[in-house]
Amino acid sequence: MHEAASPEQVASWWDRWPDANIAVVTGSVSGIAVLDVDSRARGQEALELLESRWGTLPRTVEARTGGGGRHVWFATREELPSAVLATGLELKAERSTVIAPPSVHASDGRYEWLPGLSPEEVEIASLPEWLVVLAHGDPDARARHPLAHLPVRTRSEQEEFAAAWERAGLLLRPGDHYYLCPFHPDTHPSLHIDADGCRWFCFGCRRGGGIGRLLRLLGEPPRPPERARRRGHVGEPRPVTLAGDEEVEVAGESRHQDELLSLSGGRRVFGGVDLDVEAELVLELDDPFETVVVAVVVDGTRVGMIPLDDAKRLRPAIEEARRLHGVATCRARIRGGWDRGGEDVGAFGVVLLLPAGDGA
Repeated sequence: MHEAASPEQVASWWDRWPDANIAVVTGSVSGIAVLDVDSRARGQEALELLESRWGTLPRTVEARTGGGGRHVWFATREELPSAVLATGLELKAERSTVIAPPSVHASDGRYEWLPGLSPEEVEIASLPEWLVVLAHGDPDARARHPLAHLPVRTRSEQEEFAAAWERAGLLLRPGDHYYLCPFHPDTHPSLHIDADGCRWFCFGCRRGGGIGRLLRLLGEPPRPPERARRRGHVGEPRPVTLAGDEEVEVAGESRHQDELLSLSGGRRVFGGVDLDVEAELVLELDDPFETVVVAVVVDGTRVGMIPLDDAKRLRPAIEEARRLHGVATCRARIRGGWDRGGEDVGAFGVVLLLPAGDGA
């Protein structure tokens, strides 16, 4: 493990090399990890695909590199391995360094803080949990990481959960915390609440559960649970202009869980859902790389996109359907989204039924 340089050492180095570039040792010695996005190697495209699956990066300190890429700075407390996450995308952590502004690149380009995102203007954000998981790399590490065991909850469910606790007299903070339990005389915080996972347990009165148990204790009985899988059709049936039977899983649906919950009726059921829908396929252009993205829209709501390889394959068929009918639509299904209690909560997914082969 590296040791941090003392102020006296740094001052002596500047006296000796006043025109040197600045390098910061990343990892546990500094508490900093940096996501290096090399746009020339399509790192920005790789990052956008990861964000579509895991969620958008938070606002944090960021620099433009001398080579025209991005350095996105994060705070971290753990010894995290440095890792190449994709071509053009590297997480710099243990045993790595990053060049900082106002250093000069070999191409004569200068490293610069982005407007409004310098260390003086914005607080450095904590490293997102999904980057921690990806950095560990192997499936066993992913399984060990706490993120792998968090139940899937939407923003609307988290807001409902927090509002119920506010009615009980508690203001929740994000994440896992202990509070004084309002359901028994509590002098030492014995109530553990996971605000993100919408679950709780009191080690004093031995009560716990999810939003349903909480509402009952507040005298607000929730709607009786549905145990069977909910089936049916979402929205008004529409004509299909792109028919097929090959299943293609939609990408980026993790960013649209609230929308999918709403489309599915607004409440989870024990058995989950298996709903028929007609999806519209909308061609979009990602200008920096001239990459065609096919957005998936259900009942006027965007729910994700077609994976890039399938989008390239199906583009001619989509364009032909739009030319002939003015719109490209296909059959699809919304699946998952169950809640069986405890941590057995499922994410919603979308499967498209599309032409096989080249889509012709």
